[in-house]
Amino acid sequence: MYFLDATFLVGPFVSNDQWHAQAIEVYKKIKNDRLVISKLVIAETVTVLKNKIPTKDIREIYNNIPHLFEIIDDSELYDGAMNEFVKYDAKISFFDAMYVHIIGEKNISGIASFDSDFDRVDGIIRLH
Repeated sequence: MYFLDATFLVGPFVSNDQWHAQAIEVYKKIKNDRLVISKLVIAETVTVLKNKIPTKDIREIYNNIPHLFEIIDDSELYDGAMNEFVKYDAKISFFDAMYVHIIGEKNISGIASFDSDFDRVDGIIRLH
């Protein structure tokens, strides 16, 4: 089981994204595993996409996400994310702290991400 963050999730959908080719290659390796995202990943992904593709395309991606990935409801996990944020002394973003917390809570194998900040986190395997 792998968690996907927004830096990874944008890549396959945007052909001119800097990580497009790498995201496709990583996806080929993990596509048969359980691929997990959170509601916060969806929000972050939509926000990043608004500067890259037309709104109608974002809506189509948004509508397809539940069919492509398992979605974790992260609404009860914000306190744990804040603890991770403080633990790493704000050296990772709050988004990343949430993802670290989810990975720990759900015993997820690793994260597909192009965000090197995850390399600072003990015990997280980053696919990139």
